Amino acid sequence: MNRIGLAAIGLIFVSQGAAAAPTWSAISITTTPQNAPAVIAATDKLMSSPAGIAFPGKLLLQVSLADGADPATHTFVPIYKSTADREASAQKFQADPAWPLFQATMAKLSQPASTVLYGTMKSWGDINDTDGVWQGHAFAVKDPAAFLAALDKFMASETGKKFPGQVYLSQVIAGGITPVTHLISVGFASEVEMAAWNDSLVGNADWTSYLDASRASSEYLGNDLSRTLKSWGKATMKDVTAGSSSK
Repeated sequence: MNRIGLAAIGLIFVSQGAAAAPTWSAISITTTPQNAPAVIAATDKLMSSPAGIAFPGKLLLQVSLADGADPATHTFVPIYKSTADREASAQKFQADPAWPLFQATMAKLSQPASTVLYGTMKSWGDINDTDGVWQGHAFAVKDPAAFLAALDKFMASETGKKFPGQVYLSQVIAGGITPVTHLISVGFASEVEMAAWNDSLVGNADWTSYLDASRASSEYLGNDLSRTLKSWGKATMKDVTAGSSSK
């Protein structure tokens, strides 16, 4: 799931999108390897505050493994079951003294990169909290219904049923200043599992059919790779994506 800024860090807690639909943000920062442990410690402290303890969603901190020319090194990914949860949490954080302290600490440790807000349209596969390697595939979609139908058909195929991880289709709600309109986030248990799955698709008829349908309804813009360093929040991935699952 991807990208942040300091002032923009507030977008973790801004209400946008459909009120009852799962939403998430990619809030990216640039920091140094030496400062990364301090970023985790600052987030630990924030999430131990009254507002953090009451946080209704799931918060991931991911490190970029491959993202091309993007200068971001880390991404906060707050995930909510609904915009209502997001807005209520915003009010709690903004009223908690731990929030300005966290912002001040982050201003010393990092530089803002970008922030994008997404709405989760649908999910497939084994929705769990243990997958830690994530690929984000970006698209400029011209026919959203056909794009979703192509992915739905592939995940229902004999090949798709063998997929070992979890998949999410999301649409850009805000922060879409690039051509990207949709993102497919793919979670794996490891890079080895990811490589094995990708190798299995070479020459696969179900996959070829999917690619043809996807290309007819969208333009593929590339992908990035990240790993989850730590997560916070009492909610599970199933909790925060309820209503988007294909099952």
